Formats: sequence, structure tokens, C-alpha cells
Amino acid sequence: MACSVPICYLLHRVTADGSESLLMEPDLASALTDAVSDPVWRVVRITFGRQTVLEGEDLETAIAERQIA
Repeated sequence: MACSVPICYLLHRVTADGSESLLMEPDLASALTDAVSDPVWRVVRITFGRQTVLEGEDLETAIAERQIA
């Protein structure tokens, strides 16, 4: 049975060498915390199911605010 309701946020991440990774988080706050936790990875977008939640300048602003907190 397929479930069409997303159950987690996904961080779409890349490294300097172009490696890509997805990291699952239960909520947006946890996703932003993980976005700043490892400087090796650069988060390029956060999605929830097919919906892009944060990307581009909005993502950069949210990450900068998380780093200050």
C-alpha cells in the first residue's frame, strides 16, 4: 500500500566535490538544525513531499538565523 502523505522533511545536500545526499528530518526546525551542523555539506533545498519548502535566498536566510540562535 502506498502512502501519498509525506512523513518527513528532506534536506537536499551537496559537497564541494559534487556528491549529493538526502537527509530526513521529522520537522522543519530539526532540518534547519542539521543544515548548519556539518560544514562539509551545503544544503540546496528543503522539501516536504513534492513541495519545496525552502530554497535559494529564503533557505540562506533561515540557515543564517539558525546559526545565530
